[in-house]
This record gives sequence, structure tokens and C-alpha cells, in this order.
Amino acid sequence: MANFFDKMKEWNKEVTKKIDERAEKRRSSVTYYMDKTKAEMKDAERMVEKQRELKSLFYKEYKEMEAYVEKRRRQVEIAEEAGETKLAEFAKAEVAQYEEQLQTTKGHYEQASKQLEDLELRMHEMRLKWKNLKTQHLAEMAEKNAAETSEKMDKVIHDMSWGSVSDYHEAQKQRDLAEEANKKADMAKELSQSFDELMDELEKKTAKSKEVIKDKAQDFTSMVDDIIEREKQNFKKKDQASMEELLNDLEKESKKKEKKEDKETLIPELEKKDEEKKENE
Repeated sequence: MANFFDKMKEWNKEVTKKIDERAEKRRSSVTYYMDKTKAEMKDAERMVEKQRELKSLFYKEYKEMEAYVEKRRRQVEIAEEAGETKLAEFAKAEVAQYEEQLQTTKGHYEQASKQLEDLELRMHEMRLKWKNLKTQHLAEMAEKNAAETSEKMDKVIHDMSWGSVSDYHEAQKQRDLAEEANKKADMAKELSQSFDELMDELEKKTAKSKEVIKDKAQDFTSMVDDIIEREKQNFKKKDQASMEELLNDLEKESKKKEKKEDKETLIPELEKKDEEKKENE
């Protein structure tokens, strides 16, 4: 019984907690949206910073390649002056190859620069909109707070407009009693509902337990019947086996006895024949 009431109390706590969580979620929905928007803005700013880093890498790559091309051009001139035809041709081939790659890298750098410029403009626009949204949110909060404060003050002023202190005290007391009665009624209704649900659950479990016990009892009875039947069969087999053994033993004894009797009968006849034979001689 104690477990039953503990479970009922725990269930009431869970219901109350869920109601409070839902109410809190409704109250903080705007704040949640603002926080989420702010986090998304930070992600966007990090991505813009990544674009800025990529632009710097393209610029660095472009400058290094440009210096390398200039170096090879000087080497071409030096090789031609020295009469090293093969070296000059090799340097010229590299200059042509790197000049083409230099133009490609320059195009990537210019494209990244243009993309960064567009992203920075949009980020500036995003920040302005965020400031406007934040200001609007603060204005709505101020308006809501002013309305709630005004309502609270109207209530207090109304409660104090009873004339005498005794009248005010009596009205306050009646209101507190009414609020307490409403709370008790709500609690009684909730407890009644939870009690009915718990009783239904207990009834289902009891019925299920009875069915399980009944099934187990039937299984046990069937098992006992099977064991008894097997023992009977085994006993019959043993009885039949013992009877068969006795019959076999009896048959063996009978055969031995017959052999003995035949022997006893045969010996006198042989002796008689021997005597007759001797007399004839």
C-alpha cells in the first residue's frame, strides 16, 4: 500500500513538473528564438572570417608564384648569355607553365576578394537587422511589463478601496480562502484521476498475474501427470522384464531336470543290456 501512494505522489510530481516546463517554454519562446538567432549570427561571422583567411592564402600563393616566375626569367637571360641552350629552354618552359598558373591563381584571388566583399556587406546588413530586432524585443518586453504592472497596481488599489481596514482584511481573507478551496478542488480532482488510473493499472496487473499463475499451475499439473505416466510405464516394463527373466530361469531349470531324468533312465537300461550280453556269452 505504501508503494502505491509513493507511486501516486511521484506521478503527481512528474505531472506538475511537465506543466511547469511547458509554461516555462512558452514564456521563454521569444528568448529562445533570440538566443538561437544570435548563435547563428556567430556561425556566419566565423564563416566570413574563414573566407578572409582563404583570400589571404590566395594572395600569398600568388605573390610566391610571381616571385618564382621573375626568378626564372632572370635565369633565362643568364643561360642565354652563357650559351646554355638546354638550360635556357628548360627555364623558358617553366616560365610559360608558371605564368599560366599565375593567371589562374590571380583569378581565384580576385574571385575570393569579390566574394569576401559581398559577404562583409551582407554581414553588416545582418548586424543592423539584429539590432532592430533586439530593440523591438526590448520594446515588447517593456510594454508587457508595463501592462502587467498596471494590472497588478489596479488590483492592489481595488483591494484597498473597501473603506475600513477591517473590510479590507475580511475581503482579503475571503479571497485567500476561495483560492485555497480552488487549489484543493483541483488537487482532489487530479488525485482522483491518478487514483483511478493506478487502480486500473493494478487491476490489469492482477488479472495478468492470475492468468500467469493459472498457466503455470496447468503446466505443473501436466508435468506431474507426465512423470506419473512415465513411472507407470517404467514399472510395467520392469515387471514384465522380471517375469520374463523368471520364465527363462524356469525353462532352464526344466531343461536341466529333463536332461538329468533322461540320464537316470538311460543308465539302468545300459546296465541291463550289459548284463544280458554277458549272460548270452
